[in-house]
Amino acid sequence: MSKNSSANSLKRFLLIRTDRIGDTILTLPAVTALRSQYQDAFIAFLAQPYTVPLIEQYVGIDISLSYEPHGRHKGWQGLSKLSHELQELNFDAALLFYPRVKLAFAIAKAGIPVRIGTGYRWYSFLLTERIFEHRKDCQKHEAEYNFSLLESLLPDKNPQPQYKFKQWLPEPWWEDFRTVLNSKDYVIVHPGYGASAPNLNNEQYRLIIRLLLEKTDWTVLLTGIAGEENLVHEIAADFPEERVKRVVGRFSLAEFFSVVRNASLLISSSTGPLHMANAADTPLLGFFCPAKPHTPDRWGPYDQQQWVVTPDLDWPEICELKNCPHGGCLHHLSDVEITEALCTQRLNNL
Repeated sequence: MSKNSSANSLKRFLLIRTDRIGDTILTLPAVTALRSQYQDAFIAFLAQPYTVPLIEQYVGIDISLSYEPHGRHKGWQGLSKLSHELQELNFDAALLFYPRVKLAFAIAKAGIPVRIGTGYRWYSFLLTERIFEHRKDCQKHEAEYNFSLLESLLPDKNPQPQYKFKQWLPEPWWEDFRTVLNSKDYVIVHPGYGASAPNLNNEQYRLIIRLLLEKTDWTVLLTGIAGEENLVHEIAADFPEERVKRVVGRFSLAEFFSVVRNASLLISSSTGPLHMANAADTPLLGFFCPAKPHTPDRWGPYDQQQWVVTPDLDWPEICELKNCPHGGCLHHLSDVEITEALCTQRLNNL
């Protein structure tokens, strides 16, 4: 943005993040920071349709928009439709947190005056303000990389990422859920991961469940998304059904977030539910690969980094997920290390 331009003259903002749940959650603090500076502004958030129900629970967003690249926004005709939709909303500024050529083209074609995003793409000429940071270097957290796009909009400010969700209120389904739980407290164990980062193996998750059953009187919710039924059933095998509940594809995203918000603890690897827990201030325990690009330095739970467990491996510097020289780095965490992290440290600090 030109120094001669007045940031305070901007009234209508579009924030764009169209990838996964965890990535989207790590972008939401940008809404809080913008809203603090532009209290009367109109703020819209463009996201994947399946993340919209979560975005709608966030404070400070006036309208949630769906990007449907395989539906009504498919192809160049669909992209033209998206551009027209954005043009009708008369935005003053667009922030492209997840760089994609079609989205950069759409906001340029929509005539949005201020267009902010990375400077390291061949199509960055479509933006009016370019940020020259290589996120793959993992020099800071993803939430902080997102805040880099706000710098010209928040002159002389240095905000820290903060979450602000709407107040939770129980819906009719909640009482039925509590009845099924048959317990006041519950812990979520989420073994799915979408193949996007290293994960614990089934036996390590079974160890975690055994320890939870021994050390607490909580119900264990073993969760997964549609398509992870076999994984959840394999891990849950032989555990008492009254204590270990298999929950696969049962909840909508909005409902699952309610479950996360009210949990006593959530345990997972680098997943969307882990970031949901951090955003909701739910205690967590996360397991991460120490290497780039999966390092918790960039992708860990922003406010609960002290509850991240990584194997003690100093190579390779760059994770080779599909050809890991360690055969899966998290598999090197011993039973003793997992027990120490969960029982001695995490459970004793709740």
